[in-house]
Amino acid sequence: MKAPSLLARVGVFSLLTEEEIDLLSPHLTRVDLDAGEALFHEGEQGNDLYILTEGAAAASIRLPDGGTREIARFAPGDFFGEMSIFDEAPRSATCAAVGKCALFSLSRDAFTGVIDEHPGIALKLMYRMLNITTQRLRGTSEFVSEMVQWGEGARKRAVTDELTGVYNRRFLEDSLPTLVAEAGEKGEPICLVMVDLDHFRDINEAYGHVTGDDTIRSAARIFRGLLRETDLIARYGGDEFVIVLPRTEPVLGTRLMAAVCAEVARLPLLKDKKGPITTVTTSMGVAGFPLHAADLSGLRAAADAALYRAKEEGRNRAMCAAMPLRVEPEHPVAKRAIRTISEKNRIIERIIAAMTDRRSFLILGHQNPDDDCISSMISIALILHMFYRDVVLHIGSQVHEHFAYLLDICRYNSIPIIGPGDPVPAGIDTAVLCDTPKPSMMEASDAVRERLRDPNILRIEIDHHLAADSGYWGDEGYRLVTEASSASELVGHILLKLEGRRELLERHQIAELFPRNLVLAILTGIIGDSNMGQYLKSRREKRYYQIFSTMFNDMLSRRTTKKTNFFTMDQVFTELQKLSSREQGCYSYMMERKRTVGSVTLVALSEDDMTKLYGSCDDDTIISSARVIADRLAEESGKLGLIAYYDNPARSDLVQFRLRRAGSWKGYDLRGFLTLFKIANGGGHEGAIGFRIPRGEIPDFRAYVASLLKGIEETIA
Repeated sequence: MKAPSLLARVGVFSLLTEEEIDLLSPHLTRVDLDAGEALFHEGEQGNDLYILTEGAAAASIRLPDGGTREIARFAPGDFFGEMSIFDEAPRSATCAAVGKCALFSLSRDAFTGVIDEHPGIALKLMYRMLNITTQRLRGTSEFVSEMVQWGEGARKRAVTDELTGVYNRRFLEDSLPTLVAEAGEKGEPICLVMVDLDHFRDINEAYGHVTGDDTIRSAARIFRGLLRETDLIARYGGDEFVIVLPRTEPVLGTRLMAAVCAEVARLPLLKDKKGPITTVTTSMGVAGFPLHAADLSGLRAAADAALYRAKEEGRNRAMCAAMPLRVEPEHPVAKRAIRTISEKNRIIERIIAAMTDRRSFLILGHQNPDDDCISSMISIALILHMFYRDVVLHIGSQVHEHFAYLLDICRYNSIPIIGPGDPVPAGIDTAVLCDTPKPSMMEASDAVRERLRDPNILRIEIDHHLAADSGYWGDEGYRLVTEASSASELVGHILLKLEGRRELLERHQIAELFPRNLVLAILTGIIGDSNMGQYLKSRREKRYYQIFSTMFNDMLSRRTTKKTNFFTMDQVFTELQKLSSREQGCYSYMMERKRTVGSVTLVALSEDDMTKLYGSCDDDTIISSARVIADRLAEESGKLGLIAYYDNPARSDLVQFRLRRAGSWKGYDLRGFLTLFKIANGGGHEGAIGFRIPRGEIPDFRAYVASLLKGIEETIA
């Protein structure tokens, strides 16, 4: 089969036209294999992407016992080995012909030639590769996870604790090293929890061993009922349990175990006993890899120390391990490029986990910030805002007037900006440093530096400076520091990784991952820091600059009323000025219609209201303004804020509702309203929900809003 006709059927080339496929074909090389002949071996250096044209091929990996395991089989039209296009990483598997087969190969050098000769084709290929590879990596991760599951039914019975039905100590000791090692390989966090029943010896002595056994069984039942299917629960001995929480940051793990603690304390088992103890309680110590320790031994020690603190502070609680005392080194470790794509993916996954598990973020940059510094800071802030995290930007006093429009984007999204003399908000648990070569260049007031000495604040670093005098500031495992055209490009990598996490985006109600504000901020940094690519030196930097600048420019063009490409910083800043003006007008228009009914401060925009608004504002501006206004209405009310508006009829037939809870009011889990109002198309978390109703089901908008307000008031009264 000829290359052009085949490529049209291959997923990675699906965006190419027939003419573009014809231009790409000369860069391909034919490869023929006999049955059993290896195309490449596990551990070898990779250089080519392969497309199978005839026959079949299989990929296999080595097992610890010396055997092999087939993990994938390829048919004509399938492609594999694409990671070699991006990085000089060793092959992760062996690939061999099942029978006589033929393939086309595309080498890294050939792909570079495509970029030089046909950048538009390269852009489409890169975009499809990133998406397909993300899905493939997720599938491979799930397969490997299944492959290392702990045995079949017979083995499971042999490693189950007879009294409680949870796993026993033998199972835990066999599995724990693998679980921690696997978390390290995948770049995922994992928590180890040490659990003791409080005063268990006294319970046994006062009420006997039968009651003691009932206490252990009852606690284990609560563990199984509240924890997730992926969590591992093991009885370590007597009244001691060990719990493993995969893919969980310590902050989230501690919240989860605190809820378990509270539920155990509700057990009525000892309530009517005539003795010294009438309540069953537990003490728990939570430690996380890689945040608290770099290996299993350190993880055990950190969890043990946290358990000891829980007992010392009164028992009946879950305590998170303390971070090692943070001492700023006189000479920070010199920065180096991340060696492989897999290592970069692991770091990005940790950062994404921190973004979704942690609550309050401080964003920092360097002194006298430039285009890329401001842009990357604002880009990260906007991503966190989409996940409803609390975000604060720390900006120095010397900021170029050009950046006023970028900073306005933050202000219109309710992202506070503090300066050198402003107090630092309480509750910061994570700091993100952007585009800063070394710690001494960080723009930070004395108050900020003092706060950052707190060992419990996670430090994330995003930077592309690798000069000889550069130095790390971020915590190990959270340093997205490598070769790139800009720090904004690295933020772009995070977004592309997020694009493959559809379940995560749906859970957080993120329908649009690339709103124009965010795309514009990233593009500003990419083209500004490199002076439109002129300052780039290496071929790799130039390749990624071309791909990412074109990609985000194309996204931005598709989001403007008049198709426009941005080729100079002046054009970008002109668009920023227009954007900030539109957002200000949209915000003012909505807030003019604000009113308060009982416990709810609301803005309800009728179909006529929205017809006027869509005449002057685009969808992105309206959506971002609505999110901000819901937050502000809630804070003004002190309880609840509601915004309701009609979608653009050219885009959908839905009416949108956003309900937000004030930060100081915890009186009701807002998800209960979805059940109360029998709403199927909605979701959110306890403090914010969104739902959508077809306009045909709302014949009278004012009456429908009034019925919602009445139901809300009756429920929270």
